[in-house]
Amino acid sequence: MSNIFAMLITGLSLISLSTALTVPSTGSPSILLDEGVFIGKRIHNTDAFLGISYAEPPVGNLRFRQPEEIAPYSGTYNASQFGNICPQEGAGLVVATNISYMIPFEETYNAVFPSLQVAQSEDCECLNLDVYIPAGTKPGKNLPVLMWMPFGGFLDGGSSTVNGAVIVERSLQNREPVIIPSTSIHNSNARAVFGFLPGQEAKDAGITNLGLRDQRQALRWIQRYIHQFGGNPAKVILWGANAGGISAGLQMLNNGGDTEGLFSAAWMQSGIPIPLNTYSQLQGTYDIFVNKTSCKGSSESLECLRQLPLEELLEAMAALPDEQRFLRWQVLLDYDFIAEQPETLLRQGKVARIPFVIGCTEDEGTLGAQNLTDIETDEEVATWLMQEGLPGIPMDAVEEIFTLYPSDPAAGSPFGTGDLYAITPQYKRISALIGDIEYHSQRRFFLNHTAGYQDTWSYLSKEFKYPFIGALDLTDLFNIWGPGDLTDRLISFANTQNPNNGTGIDWPQWSISAPHQLNIHNDSSFTVEDDTFRAEGIDLLMTLNIQYPE
Repeated sequence: MSNIFAMLITGLSLISLSTALTVPSTGSPSILLDEGVFIGKRIHNTDAFLGISYAEPPVGNLRFRQPEEIAPYSGTYNASQFGNICPQEGAGLVVATNISYMIPFEETYNAVFPSLQVAQSEDCECLNLDVYIPAGTKPGKNLPVLMWMPFGGFLDGGSSTVNGAVIVERSLQNREPVIIPSTSIHNSNARAVFGFLPGQEAKDAGITNLGLRDQRQALRWIQRYIHQFGGNPAKVILWGANAGGISAGLQMLNNGGDTEGLFSAAWMQSGIPIPLNTYSQLQGTYDIFVNKTSCKGSSESLECLRQLPLEELLEAMAALPDEQRFLRWQVLLDYDFIAEQPETLLRQGKVARIPFVIGCTEDEGTLGAQNLTDIETDEEVATWLMQEGLPGIPMDAVEEIFTLYPSDPAAGSPFGTGDLYAITPQYKRISALIGDIEYHSQRRFFLNHTAGYQDTWSYLSKEFKYPFIGALDLTDLFNIWGPGDLTDRLISFANTQNPNNGTGIDWPQWSISAPHQLNIHNDSSFTVEDDTFRAEGIDLLMTLNIQYPE
């Protein structure tokens, strides 16, 4: 997967939290966990408890190791500020591109997700979560729990990418209250090294896909403690976008599909498990990184990395070539946490049989295509496909793709815009290919191998259709975090495991014989249409992607 956020989006910074020397006023909300008192803050009708460690801090001897269960809490904790974020490069959620047609998107993004000031350190409790609850909720209330899993391409971000109070307040207005835990994992730009270390050394140590193991540990924490917040541990819904959506899907595929009682439903936005590189295929990434440090030549390179000063690790990460730095720290097939390729597990039925919603935006590929505007000819598109898009495909497959995805701008993405917005002669074609390879084909494949076994719904967002970039990746978040009508569907799903709330158009389940999909239009209206667009091309791209994973 091309980590588009690695190029255009950097992580949101956070403010540090530690055991309190000074705590908020006694009028602030508090929660008792073990023998620890967590003092949060009230936001309108929401009580927020921020920066709570769900695992031991991954520092010292715990660097490059699986997350450890947090020791019982004791004492008083200031839970009124966000926990530390792991080191990363950016200071804002969206980096200003200075491209005129990107500015409206960037402004909306920053308005919905305002960034905070930078405060970063490895010596932090960066495995933390924030819990938002209706004000005054007591243990035993048994409210559904929407666990937010952050976006950022497994490279950037943290739990405070979003303000969970937005959803809680809306749920109270709807008389369907929910609780929102929002997690941070090993997923920031520098932490990519820590959370997704590839290679034989990582495999032998059992530390592949640490970011996903972090999430599993957070789910165990929720089972242990969410009752104290008034949550129902039997009704935990995984909810994420981009990397968070992929994470939700991979948690469904983990452990042969056995949820271990950790979650009961899922809502995935613009992120679906894709064919993966193996830990051994990315051995070169591990080797290059080690060779940028003083551990070069060490016979025990992993143990050596565990001992290095943080500054040296950060310098080594910054010194990597861009491809290694931004694209090669990724979820990988380790034959452990992820036992087989996602499509193999789906075909084998090794997936959690839980209700889920899965959705994409119409123009998922336009943001990624911003990095490829130097490609202007058919020959250059063919080279990109054979080397990067679907690496290794033969020329006859490229020709078949070209038949179904012509260079005609009217056929490309942003879709439905005719000849408009052709930034380069191949831009709209490449946008269509990226969107269909990485998103739409994966979504349909996931549905095709789950519908009929469990309750499934799908949507396509055409809302927030910008000139040149269309309804690009994650613009559906503007509705959900607005909040908007899609928020109401999400809240209803959390409460009833069904996204229909008795108002508006009925959203039918997706099935193989009747692949009905909810379409969200640019005027925010809803329609139900068949999910059959570009069927021949999408089927071809999925078949090729399984044979030639990116």
